[in-house]
Amino acid sequence: MSEKQPEAEPNPEASVGKTEKGPNFRAGLMQKVLGYQVSRAIYVVAQLNLADLLKDEARTVEQLAQETNSNPAALYRLLRMLTMVEVFEETAPHRFALTPSGQLLRKSVPGSLYNMILFFGSPRVWQSWEDFSYSIQTGENATNHVFGVPTWEYYSQHPEEAPAFYNFMTESSNQLGPAVVANYNFGGLGVVADVGGAQGNIIAAILKANPHLKGILFDLPHVTAGASQHLATTGVGERCQVIGGNMFEPWPFKADLYLIARVLHDWDDEHTIAILKNCRQAMGANSKVAVIERILPQDKDAALLYYLSDLHMLVGPGGQERSLQQYQNLFKAAGLNFTRAIPLNPPFSLIEGEPEGLLS
Repeated sequence: MSEKQPEAEPNPEASVGKTEKGPNFRAGLMQKVLGYQVSRAIYVVAQLNLADLLKDEARTVEQLAQETNSNPAALYRLLRMLTMVEVFEETAPHRFALTPSGQLLRKSVPGSLYNMILFFGSPRVWQSWEDFSYSIQTGENATNHVFGVPTWEYYSQHPEEAPAFYNFMTESSNQLGPAVVANYNFGGLGVVADVGGAQGNIIAAILKANPHLKGILFDLPHVTAGASQHLATTGVGERCQVIGGNMFEPWPFKADLYLIARVLHDWDDEHTIAILKNCRQAMGANSKVAVIERILPQDKDAALLYYLSDLHMLVGPGGQERSLQQYQNLFKAAGLNFTRAIPLNPPFSLIEGEPEGLLS
């Protein structure tokens, strides 16, 4: 009879990341940790314009490598990895096609993420996130820490990177404009001012849908450069005045509705209140303000993208995403009365306010 074998020493690491039913949360966490590699791979795909090269049919790696001046073997390894996250599919050995997700990497399709990818992979954003720990430890803007200048000054010093940012903003505005038109009643208004409206995509959509309105586009002079031509191209140039200026200084115009879209989340509370106070000072007794921003959701399942954006605001320009109550508090501090919030295309809402008494 053989001797009884000694029992094996328990391995405390064997069960780490597993439940009684067996899922390996360690592997899932590892995928999240390495997610930056997937992000960078998708950024390279956008840089090389691979999705548009595949828009009509599947093509071989050799064909794609020739057109993008890439190494065929390395390009194959990139595409092969991205089949694992369903961006591409390998329809035959060394031959790839776009998946439905991959279609969103094309430049000019509905819902395209092309410009967003180039923005989030750009040197300013990428290098700022490398020093994310600085923002967490200090509560301060990592972009200022890394580059020594605020975000907006960085783009004036690095004009080669500005298109990635402005194209992303323009793409987002193109999606927001129709949503604003569909969900907000502009009847009874005479003049709508788009504050911080860049090239005027949102105000153009509003004016085009409401022929009775006149518009004002207000932003920094270098940001609105070329806006008059853009507005003329959309057919609303004669009804929209372009004014260059600084929103932190008194606003030199009057309007019935002041639209502030995707601006306030760039700033901390102090600067946000300053902007809203300038708005309040410019408003007439019957004027309204319409702020378009993300409102942090209560539903945990819907919250991840909101909270990621909130951290990006911390790292980048130094702002934050906010709850509806926080926006109501900011309105009150600026002498404004919150009236209602109107859901637009997720994740954005329109937060409306009106004057509340006189500013001291």
